[in-house]
Amino acid sequence: MIVNSVIILPSECRGCRSCQLACSFTRHGVFNPSKSVILMERDVETEHMAPVILPRSCDLCGGDPACVKACPYGAMLVSSAPSEYKILIKE
Repeated sequence: MIVNSVIILPSECRGCRSCQLACSFTRHGVFNPSKSVILMERDVETEHMAPVILPRSCDLCGGDPACVKACPYGAMLVSSAPSEYKILIKE
């Protein structure tokens, strides 16, 4: 499957930051959320924290996104279809 996007399900996110740690380790070899291309932002409607990906910096880990594999809650999914879900990913 060709991965075109990562779909984020904010309702499933628990704010554990596993996605950020996986991203920073894959990209830079260190567990440091500030080195990740994923930000954690508070959803103003639900008050829950949820990941936001900076797509200009994300290469989807060459088609096997580390953030998706690291999420223990299933809050991140991969998609091969061009998708309106990209509204959940910060441009």
